[in-house]
Amino acid sequence: MDNKYCWYQKTCNNYKENCNNNCVRFNEMQYLMESANIPKGNQFRNKLIPSPIDVENFKFLNEIKKDVVNFITNGENLYIFSSKLGNGKTTWSIKIMQAYFNKIWAGNGFKQRGLFIHVPSFLTKFKEIINKKDESFEKLKEQLIQVDLVIWDDIAAGKLSDYDHTNLLTYIDQRILSGRSNIYTGNLSEEELKEALGNRLTSRIWHNSTVVELQGTDRRGV
Repeated sequence: MDNKYCWYQKTCNNYKENCNNNCVRFNEMQYLMESANIPKGNQFRNKLIPSPIDVENFKFLNEIKKDVVNFITNGENLYIFSSKLGNGKTTWSIKIMQAYFNKIWAGNGFKQRGLFIHVPSFLTKFKEIINKKDESFEKLKEQLIQVDLVIWDDIAAGKLSDYDHTNLLTYIDQRILSGRSNIYTGNLSEEELKEALGNRLTSRIWHNSTVVELQGTDRRGV
């Protein structure tokens, strides 16, 4: 085990001197993160400092993070959007998912609990498999229905074709109907979502979610 990449460096009494490959907490967290397909570069992030205009939004998102088990048990949904880039949308979605993993790792038994879906890549994959079956993608589609939480990252990167719309709506609908939680990130307001995604998908995303608009500037270099 490479303890340079442990999520509990600052809080674990056994870090460094007594680290070993039998650490259940590390192994469970590693499984949860990897099975969720969270990009490596997003698994370990520095503290995110808000622009002054977003302080209250950050406090609100932090409250969701602290109460994340109830958020997911109740099948709640969240849409984080901003017209600006790099001000914390994706980072916050992953922070909330990680907080959930941190709450439920004990006794999890290596059960998959979440998925990070980059929506443009997800929709592109549907086109790629039209003439060539992909077993890993078929498994992913099954997992999408079952896991506790899905992050739909960059949900409205562009206007959807009818084929894209049908595929995306199918999985979001199934999750909402089964009471499973979703976090969406995007750049569009309600009216802009309607233009890009159509009324039905916009209704699922906007009206079935708590909506948080971040207004601050790029925080990636802070």
